[in-house]
Amino acid sequence: MIIHTYGHNRTYELEALLKLFRPAEKFAFSTDAALPAEGEYVSAVLLSDTPGQLRLICRTVIGRETRCSETTLAADTPNNLLDREISGLLYPQLCSIMQIQLQWGMLTGIRPVNLLGKFMARRGSLEAAMDDFRSIWHVSEKKTQYAASILKTQQPILQTAPENSVGIYLSVPFCPTRCRYCSFVSNSVSQMKHLIPEYMQRIAEEMEMVSEVVKAHGLCIDTIYVGGGTPTTIDLRQPLKDLNRLFADGHTLREFTVEAGRPDTINEENLSYMRQLGATRISINPQSFQDVVLQAAGRPHTAQDAEDAFLLARRMGYDNINMDFIAGLPCDTLKGFRESIDRAVALSPESITVHCLSLKKAADFYQSLSMPDAEDVSKMVAYAEDTLQQAGYRPYYLYRQKNMAANLENVGYAKPGYESAYNIMMMDDSQTILGIGAGASTKVIGGKRGIERLTECKYPYDYLARFDELMTAKIHQLHQLLQ
Repeated sequence: MIIHTYGHNRTYELEALLKLFRPAEKFAFSTDAALPAEGEYVSAVLLSDTPGQLRLICRTVIGRETRCSETTLAADTPNNLLDREISGLLYPQLCSIMQIQLQWGMLTGIRPVNLLGKFMARRGSLEAAMDDFRSIWHVSEKKTQYAASILKTQQPILQTAPENSVGIYLSVPFCPTRCRYCSFVSNSVSQMKHLIPEYMQRIAEEMEMVSEVVKAHGLCIDTIYVGGGTPTTIDLRQPLKDLNRLFADGHTLREFTVEAGRPDTINEENLSYMRQLGATRISINPQSFQDVVLQAAGRPHTAQDAEDAFLLARRMGYDNINMDFIAGLPCDTLKGFRESIDRAVALSPESITVHCLSLKKAADFYQSLSMPDAEDVSKMVAYAEDTLQQAGYRPYYLYRQKNMAANLENVGYAKPGYESAYNIMMMDDSQTILGIGAGASTKVIGGKRGIERLTECKYPYDYLARFDELMTAKIHQLHQLLQ
C-alpha cells in the first residue's frame, strides 16, 4: 500500500493509523502532486486555495473500493490538530472499506489512560473526557469505560506520591537464553558472560553518581525497580546492597521490585538474599502454563517449574508476587490460555499482568511467524479480563504497543492495595524516573518540553566502552534539568 501526502509532512501519524489495520505491512511513500496511478493507497492532500484557510482532502483506495472526504481548516492549524483531522477523515474510510471497528478507535499512542486523564484535566470532568474518547477518537464504549475505571483506581496512588519524589530503575540486561518473542535489550549469558564483572563495577559507579544528584537536588526516593532482561540471571547481592545504601536507607519506599522473571533463574539462595536486601515485590513470569507453548517460545522451563518457583517464594515469606502471561503465543489455543489463567488464579498471586504478543523486528518470531489469529486473541483477553475481575483482581495500569495481536493492550491486574506504584507512575508520566545501566531510560518531568528523556546505550558493550563519556554528559544534563 502507498501512503500519499502532498502539502504537508505528517507522514508518521498517517503510517501509525494504517498500522492499526495492517500491522505487519510495509508501506511505500509518495509526495507527488498527482494521486498514485494504480494500486492501493491512502492519500492526505492539503491545499491553500483560499487565504486564511486550508482544504484537507483524504482518500482511501483498497481493492475496488474508494472513499473520499474533505474538510476546511484554519491556515494556522497546529500539527497536532492537523494529525487529528487527517486521522478523523481516514479512519471512517478504512473502517468502512475493511469492515473493521477497532476497540481503541483511532488512538495510536501507547498510554490511552494517561490521555484520558489529560482530557479530564482539560475538559473539567471525567464524563466530558469520556465523551471525547467516544465521539472524537471513536473508542468503543467498553474500552472507554475500561480506561475510566483504571484512571479512578490510579488516582489515589498518583495523589499520594511524596513531594519531589523520583523512582529508580536499574537495568540488568542479561538472560540465561533469549526467548523467541523477545524484542527487549537482553543478552544471553553464554554470549555476554565476560562483560558481567565490568558491568557490575560500572553500574555501581553510576549508582554513586546518581545518588549525588539525588542529594544535591533534595529528591525523595519513592520506588526502586530492578528490571532487565532477567536480573536474577546474575548474582544481585552487591547491586541490591548499593541500592539500599544509596537510595533506600532513610526513605520509606512505596515499592522495591525485582524482576525475578524466568522461573529457571529462581532458587532459595537468591530469594533469600533479595528479601533480606529490601525487595518487597517480585515477578515470577510463566508467560504460559502450557509446556508446548513454552517450548515453542524458547523458554527452557516447564509449567510446573514456574508453579514450584512461586510456591517456594511463598514459603520464604514473599507476600507481593506478580505473574506475567502472554496472549497470542504460537502453539497456544483459547483452551490452553484459559487453563493458564485458571491455574494462575488458583495460585492467587497479588497481581497478574496479561500481555498481548507484539511482534517486532528484533524478535525471532518476526520473520518466521505471522500475527496470531485476532479473534482468538480477543477471546483470550476477554476471558482473562472476566476471570480475573471475578476473582477479585482489578485492572490498574494499561499500555499498548505497535504490532500488537488484535490491536489490543497489555493490562496489569492487582488485588486492591497491591497495585505497583512504579508501574502507575511510569505510565502516567507524572514522576521523574532515574535510569541506571545499559538500555535504561531516564525521564525527567518538567523543563521546557514537559518531559525530557535521556537514554543510555542500548547494549552493554557500548555502555562499557563509552562509560566515562556517557556519564559526563548524563550527570551534566541531570543537574540542568532538575534545577
